[in-house]
Amino acid sequence: MSGNFKSEYINSTLQILERRCLTLLSEGYCVTKSKGNISIDWEEEDISKELLLSLNTNRKRLEWQIDIIPEYRIYKNNGIAAKCASRIDFRFSDWTRNQWEYFAEAKNLIEVDSFKVGRETKVSAIKLHKRYIETGIDNYVSDKYPSNGCLIGYILQGKIDNIISCLNDCLCNANRVSEILRQQCLGIDVVDSCYVSIHDNNHRIKHLMLNYTSN
Repeated sequence: MSGNFKSEYINSTLQILERRCLTLLSEGYCVTKSKGNISIDWEEEDISKELLLSLNTNRKRLEWQIDIIPEYRIYKNNGIAAKCASRIDFRFSDWTRNQWEYFAEAKNLIEVDSFKVGRETKVSAIKLHKRYIETGIDNYVSDKYPSNGCLIGYILQGKIDNIISCLNDCLCNANRVSEILRQQCLGIDVVDSCYVSIHDNNHRIKHLMLNYTSN
């Protein structure tokens, strides 16, 4: 919500909210990682549930007055039926009069094809890589998701560096070399790895890679 605020004030406020949301996500990750129970057998939504439960009990969330809604529907004046509206995994908002917002979408990622308990065929790594791009990156780039948000990769098997290389290979193969993910330090200690990708329409997307493997 911008109202009549100057763009400098809006940008500064959104940067503060983003920093706080990334801090909450990183600390929530630290708590869920320490439990040691998340594995490749977990569904994406169940990992997000665990992360949200940790976020909700974080004292900083209360101190900063941030509300978090999971599976948030993004309604727009575009004639699309409500039940067909896009959903995003996390919507953060502060409790001030202007209710500034930040968003996050999470995707499972693995390095190589892997079995899950109760499944006869392997989970395809390349399908998850392409899904991360097509329903993660591209949803931000196409404005299907609000631009003030980030992507989260739940790393469930393999090494982060190798998975990033796979994602970048997918982008390069699609003639999107300029959009590859590049590592960037955000100064948030407990996040294993953070990357940034820059896109043609000036979208700059942050990618938090949360490592749930035993490596």
